[in-house]
Amino acid sequence: MRLGFDVDGVVCNMAQALVDHINKKYELNHTIDVFQHHELRKNSYVNSAAVNRLIVNSMLENVVNNKEALLNLEPYDDSVRFLQHLRRKGHLLFFITSRPQEQEEVTALWLRTHGIPFDGLFVIGSHDKGRYGRMLNLDFYIDDCLENLESMHLYKHRWRKGLALFDRPWNENLLLNPERFVRLYDWL
Repeated sequence: MRLGFDVDGVVCNMAQALVDHINKKYELNHTIDVFQHHELRKNSYVNSAAVNRLIVNSMLENVVNNKEALLNLEPYDDSVRFLQHLRRKGHLLFFITSRPQEQEEVTALWLRTHGIPFDGLFVIGSHDKGRYGRMLNLDFYIDDCLENLESMHLYKHRWRKGLALFDRPWNENLLLNPERFVRLYDWL
């Protein structure tokens, strides 16, 4: 099968690095549950809009757009082992990420460093992932952002195995159309 995956929030645990950064820099005590929205700017980290803006800018500068920080991100538990298992079973693995295009090299290096096999990496700089799912003729795709799954469904209505939302704090309250999507809670 041709399987597709988002990177951040599915395989790569950027959320933990983000919360570790703001806890250290701003002397906070948050868990990743502070991320109630996929978009960083929509979350509330403290009771001040001005400080929230500073926190978001700091996360963007020091983690999201920092190549060294990106290389040091940890994969989610069981993700590497499961992806390696899928490869051994003969599946083709494609990664489609909304990271900026200039992060393609660091993203590929991160995948290789963690022993994550892949047949294609698409660093597209936007959330319009659907046309890539169609172009790659994917059978199954997993993301942590419902907007991306909607895009996948829009471009390709007939998914052989389906579209899945990986459950994270920023999407746990979203209702899914069970005719289109399933929710996954862990890699196993």
